[in-house]
Amino acid sequence: MNMKLKGLLRQAFFFPLVVIVGCGGGGNESVQLPVTPQPTPTPTPEPMECDAHYVIAPIELLSSGGDVPGSAAVLAYDNVISSESRWESASPQASLTLRLGKSYQINSIRIAWVDGATLQHQFSLATSLDDDSFTIVGEPRLTSGRTSQFEHYELGGTVATALRIATNLSGANNGAISEVLIQGCALDNSPNLVSSDVSVASFGLDPQKAPGEQFDLLTWALDTPADLDNNERADRTSETALRAGFQDDFFYTGADGGMVLKSTIEGAKTSANTSYTRSELREMLRRGNTSISTRGISVNNWLLGYQPDIQIATGGRGGHLSTTMAVNRVTETGEDFQVGRIIIGQIHAQDDEPIRLYYRKFPDHDVGYFYYAHERRGGEDVYQLITSAQGDIVSSQPVLTDLPIEGVALNEIFTYDIIQHGAFIDVILRKGSSEGPIIGHQTIDMESLNSGYDTPDEWMYFKAGAYSQNNTGVSSEFDQVTIYRLSNEH
Repeated sequence: MNMKLKGLLRQAFFFPLVVIVGCGGGGNESVQLPVTPQPTPTPTPEPMECDAHYVIAPIELLSSGGDVPGSAAVLAYDNVISSESRWESASPQASLTLRLGKSYQINSIRIAWVDGATLQHQFSLATSLDDDSFTIVGEPRLTSGRTSQFEHYELGGTVATALRIATNLSGANNGAISEVLIQGCALDNSPNLVSSDVSVASFGLDPQKAPGEQFDLLTWALDTPADLDNNERADRTSETALRAGFQDDFFYTGADGGMVLKSTIEGAKTSANTSYTRSELREMLRRGNTSISTRGISVNNWLLGYQPDIQIATGGRGGHLSTTMAVNRVTETGEDFQVGRIIIGQIHAQDDEPIRLYYRKFPDHDVGYFYYAHERRGGEDVYQLITSAQGDIVSSQPVLTDLPIEGVALNEIFTYDIIQHGAFIDVILRKGSSEGPIIGHQTIDMESLNSGYDTPDEWMYFKAGAYSQNNTGVSSEFDQVTIYRLSNEH
């Protein structure tokens, strides 16, 4: 502040108090009394740069209008996305209020609506700065009617201590909610970190048993960097061999009973079309029936939910891959754009990948972050962060050079779900087990992206494990993951 402005402020707020005192019949004399200094106001903290969408956990959920038996307000934030765990009001004009406990900049809210894939719900969003008076944000909104997973609604960085969802406006269908996810950051700059205390013992695994004796691997084959037959291609272990107890240096049971997949960056590759090695499970819905081809439209593979109906038997339509795991090691040497990155889950099509799920951790960071790549059929990849930040879909892999605030460390257990339904692919990330707290979510809308998979001649399969994405590190480098729970449904 310059000296002239300081002087003006002093005159305006610290003027002297003058008292006139009479002395006999003589002249007047002025006396200046001391002035008590005013305290300097405490500056309001500047909010953090909140292009990030960290998960905000409400401290209390309140409903109006009376709840339908079996439902409750607290069930709208219990990390369970299911019609069996929901809030539903008996009133035609109901609201759900989420108190946050302090001021947050709210960037977006995601709401999973019961029967959202078949019904449209009208609702409004309102925010409060005092938990009492609420202001509606934007116009009344209408759900898509295309998904029962999270739908994403932007709030543009609105500051609030509470958020209210008012449903059933204008006679719309009953708007039951199965889960709410609020994203933004605190105005006091404090990170809202989510933790989980899941124990490996809770998975009931035995270190003395082979992976195939503890996991249903009859729907999976295995590709590793090994090349025992010297054909210059990665060896594939069949689903029946896995069930029979196969183990080697790349695939084995760890000391904690988990299923370990290790991928050395030097080794055999699965085809001439890839530059990287892998120790990765490939979905095999044929369950050991070798008369069924692994490629093409058949009961071994499945269709996306929005592909045209065909008169051929398949392994299903849509699917859900859920994996509870830990990343034990990622590479620390090599080119900057490759260091520390690994693919841990995929939906693979005939030639392209509708989704590749990445984990990446830099050597000088304590935690890593997640992002996906979506490859348009015969076209370019688009990328999106899943945790730590929210931004537009981009054409190159996201790089977080600053330490991610909400990330996952090596050897920390987390769960990812890849859910394909209709034209959507949803990715949900949780700390800990499949019931753990949600830390990130993203949706790929293949119709809006014109991804090109809505054709009768495509076929899909899941992949899970350690698909290395570094071929420039030193020869001793490797990636490693441990899987504690694996399920695939169609």
